[in-house]
Amino acid sequence: MLNTWNSKFSMNCNPGLPGMFIVLWFCMSGSIILTAQTPLYFNIISHNESSDPLDYDGNQADYNTIRPLVNALCDTIIAKQARYNMQVDANFIRGVLQWEDGSTNPSNLLEWAHNSPFIDVDGHNHFIPKPGPGYNPYNFTDLAHLLDSCGVHLTHHTLGGVTYADTVVGNVTLVENWTQYTTPKAGYSFPDVFWQADIVWGTASPGHVADYTHFGIWKPAGGSSPTQFGTHDPNGVITHIGGGCKEDVGYILVNGKLTHSTDEVIANIKQVVDDIQQIPPSSNDFYTMNMLINFRDIPEIPKFADSIARIIDGLQPDVEAGKIIWATLGEKYDLWYAQHPDPNDYFNYDCADIVLSTDEGFATEDLTVYPNPTSGTIWFNDGCSPEQVLLFDMLGRTVKSSVDFSNQIDLTGLVKGVYFLKIDNYPPVKVIRN
Repeated sequence: MLNTWNSKFSMNCNPGLPGMFIVLWFCMSGSIILTAQTPLYFNIISHNESSDPLDYDGNQADYNTIRPLVNALCDTIIAKQARYNMQVDANFIRGVLQWEDGSTNPSNLLEWAHNSPFIDVDGHNHFIPKPGPGYNPYNFTDLAHLLDSCGVHLTHHTLGGVTYADTVVGNVTLVENWTQYTTPKAGYSFPDVFWQADIVWGTASPGHVADYTHFGIWKPAGGSSPTQFGTHDPNGVITHIGGGCKEDVGYILVNGKLTHSTDEVIANIKQVVDDIQQIPPSSNDFYTMNMLINFRDIPEIPKFADSIARIIDGLQPDVEAGKIIWATLGEKYDLWYAQHPDPNDYFNYDCADIVLSTDEGFATEDLTVYPNPTSGTIWFNDGCSPEQVLLFDMLGRTVKSSVDFSNQIDLTGLVKGVYFLKIDNYPPVKVIRN
């Protein structure tokens, strides 16, 4: 399916071209607008773990709990023409095979989703062959075989959820697990099956204490250290696709509570997009990022699919402006190599160099906005005499303009949520009405 990325991009009318320039083709009018933006290639990615509290393959009631929620998420992605990589571990695939007769039913969740032009299904794996906690006798080759049994025929072979470098935790050395797939590797549970990877994504560290959160695309030179992993090898056979500032743009549950609201997720993504526009451009710019979802969290978030719809709608102004391009991992891979046939080309940019606006106030040169958040009035400092002041909502609609105020903004009449304040030539400021 992924080798037909041109048809995917024509369906939502946002193809990619080399460099900074993005052509947006508006199908309804037939017009072409050329905008000089540095795009963020963005998608939603989910994964499940073999240790999830729901017993997907052992308890049909547990599987029936998650199935309609994931189906609703897929429906939302398809309706909004966004992009989604669903990365599943063996326990979920086995649940599809067992409870949906996945090997013979073409309407099983995984095959149905993968056949959409907006969704790709990949494997996510933590291979633990020894019986005990987290027991999982299936490696990535086994996952590819199980997915094939469900009617999911992979074009790109993606490693989702890997230890990217050797790491010492306590007295235990945890060894990276991706380079073994640079050549065809036999399955553990299905030893007659062989599989080789071409994409690695989700480069984590044990406990997620030092994940490799870089934008970009390159062929890692090796996996014994972060430095080696971040070094481009033009002769490499596996391409890494960076997740960017993924920890700042997803739903994360801590002790049953969300660390980011839906509006904060939107605001953080938009902030990264705006920050990218301020970085001096280069010929190899290829910013890649995703929003990460854990299957185990979906039942804990009320009306989860509706929240995803709000996020997609909130990003639509940036999509229309050419600042965001929806693309699955496979589409990012295909776009990059279509634009960069030279094997020496690569792009690697550290998320640490992108700074989100999370302070209580926002200051730049002689401009200060305070208090923020607020339920009443926000003030500018006395040194600011703005000529143009605009306040936008999450859908890019102007809710107040310079005719409404001078050096202060009264938010009392606005609904609670996140807004963006644009004053003259200063960068947009995230304003929270609480």
